Amino acid sequence: MPASNQSKFTTLAEWAAAREDMRIVCACGRTINLPAVKIVDRFKFDGEILLALTRLRCGSCGRRGHATVTPVPILKL
Repeated sequence: MPASNQSKFTTLAEWAAAREDMRIVCACGRTINLPAVKIVDRFKFDGEILLALTRLRCGSCGRRGHATVTPVPILKL
């Protein structure tokens, strides 16, 4: 399964500016939630999301390029 972006955003800066957390799911089933404030810091650059996904390595299976990302809106009270 190739990496895929299941969001309306195309760049990491757009995602972070919208203040929505990022849910990253590997093909092996490992899931992590990345807070919006840490998105650009985690990837060390502001670029296209699909490019960033190819650089991610799963902490469980070690595969690259098999993650899917979806937005997790922050609950506003």
